[in-house]
Amino acid sequence: MRRCALLLLALAARPAAAAPRARAGGEVRVLLPGAPAELDPARAASAADLTVARALHATLLELDASGALRPGLAEALPQVSADGRELRLQLRAGLRFQDGAPVTAADAVESLSRLLRPESGSPHGWIAAAVEGADAVREGRARTPAGLQALSELELRVQLAFPFPGFLRALASAPAAVVHAGNGPPSGAGPFRLAARAPDLLRLAPFEGHWRGRPWADELVLSWPDAAAAARRLSRGEAELALRPEAVAGLAVREDPLVTAVAIALNVRRLGPAAGAVRLALAALDRAELARLLRGPGQAMASLIPPGATAGAAATPGARRPPARPTAALPAQLTLLAPASLRAIADRIQVKLFDRGVRVAVETVADGSLPARLVAGAHDAALVPVALATDAPRLALAQLVSALGGPARGARLLREVASADAAGLAAAAARAEEELEAVPVAAVGLRASWRPALQGLRISADGGIDPGDLWLLPDRRRQP
Repeated sequence: MRRCALLLLALAARPAAAAPRARAGGEVRVLLPGAPAELDPARAASAADLTVARALHATLLELDASGALRPGLAEALPQVSADGRELRLQLRAGLRFQDGAPVTAADAVESLSRLLRPESGSPHGWIAAAVEGADAVREGRARTPAGLQALSELELRVQLAFPFPGFLRALASAPAAVVHAGNGPPSGAGPFRLAARAPDLLRLAPFEGHWRGRPWADELVLSWPDAAAAARRLSRGEAELALRPEAVAGLAVREDPLVTAVAIALNVRRLGPAAGAVRLALAALDRAELARLLRGPGQAMASLIPPGATAGAAATPGARRPPARPTAALPAQLTLLAPASLRAIADRIQVKLFDRGVRVAVETVADGSLPARLVAGAHDAALVPVALATDAPRLALAQLVSALGGPARGARLLREVASADAAGLAAAAARAEEELEAVPVAAVGLRASWRPALQGLRISADGGIDPGDLWLLPDRRRQP
């Protein structure tokens, strides 16, 4: 018995098999859901754009997988005043952008300010909408909000127009990245820098000056084949990770919370009094049926609060007021603008409204050209996809309302819901839907499918991945 006891003690003292340690090297190949149209984080408008922004750029704050805030370029979480309106952030010392310029508080002020400027073309003014003086910048009366001030080279002061705890989460979203805006494209401070750009791929090289140090991979290769080609590449070992709506059978799969919400925006100026009747007809469609036409895990949207928005207040739609009766008859014909990726939904709407006596002419445009066509206004209704850059319901609602009704309407909504509970948030979403004559349709998330050789994959609460954490098992870097 004594010998048995000694043997058991020896076995207990033996160290467990060590997990493989991360090692630098290798080429990590990632398949995106589409072609990235923008490398400027302020203009990132698709899921692919936001993924690339995480690779090239860095934010003041970040979110971990549990949704908790943590420092990024800032050395610590900000100090917040007792009334919740003043924040002070201290940047890490010695940081540099990929063009060699130092990262300063003045760069942070400029980066947040350009989100609000009309000439920047950014759809993300909602990030800085709570800052004192944001209206003056949005209306062209100032270049910088009065509430943004660089106190020193590394200290930033933010004065909010109203208390809004969600502002910290806004600073962690990819479009809020701090950039160095010179004469060329903005330079970032993310884990990778752009090395080469071809029509069908991006090659990114590690940035030695990233605040966490050099990323593990020697190269990050981003491409965007169609669904069938992506599945083949991944199954053959020609890629390590796919971020797409479709899962790839036989591989590790995790649903990414990054959500694209789809809504129908009506051109009220063109429709006139008939807009209300058109909205009610569209709202009566089976949204679950429309959601099934999306690639991937589509969900019907009962309100303008997307299903993927979970942080903070509950994102349930709550009780809704009965719809108002239409004051005009349905028009005999409608022009429906739809990006190519949503053609199936547009065709189904066409069939359903035909049954109501309305002829719908579907006009398909390339996804990237939809914003310009919306501005032109030669349509009656449009299917608008919005890739959400946040998981916070108030911010997600503000982003969606900004996309459908413009930045001023989004800013007004953000003030309305800054401290609202779940019921108040749902009521504000319902009011916005009626005022904008908008119809929420469906939301779809991405799925991350990866091969066993890939290590370090972590998805933050808002759906972002940190490419700097990715690494390959040394003995499986090129084996299928």
